[in-house]
Amino acid sequence: MRILNFNLFCEARLADILNIKGDSELAKELQKVKELEFDLNSKLPTSIILKNQSILKLKWYDTATHDLVKKIKERTSFASIEHFIEYLQNKLTEVFPYKLGKELFKTGKYSIYLKEYNISIIIGFDLNKNMNDSYFINIVTILPGRKGNNIVRFIDI
Repeated sequence: MRILNFNLFCEARLADILNIKGDSELAKELQKVKELEFDLNSKLPTSIILKNQSILKLKWYDTATHDLVKKIKERTSFASIEHFIEYLQNKLTEVFPYKLGKELFKTGKYSIYLKEYNISIIIGFDLNKNMNDSYFINIVTILPGRKGNNIVRFIDI
């Protein structure tokens, strides 16, 4: 066997680890986590406080025909909305304010790719609304893999 991509060999994503099978204690514990019931009635927050104490205001494209909670359940390996928001809080701290003016340089849609979970979060970003210590984004959808149509740029985290 030849290892063609050393980074893929060294790093295991959580989604990969959750697929471990067997009779070991680790496999049994991971199976329990996988089988936890995902609450589809969870509410998506309108704002979160990032680790750098900045406030990120969120507007979700969550409608009757585009149920984002259901899409998070189906397209990711998060155990709950709380788990998803906690992870998002940590990762978006790397974006706001550090990538403003650099990777987030104009108004439009961006795809934030989260390598660990192999998902893309498509956001709407308005440069005029993001000039202070409070930030504002629209979360349009969550897609499996590194995807995005009609976007300004990919932001890999």
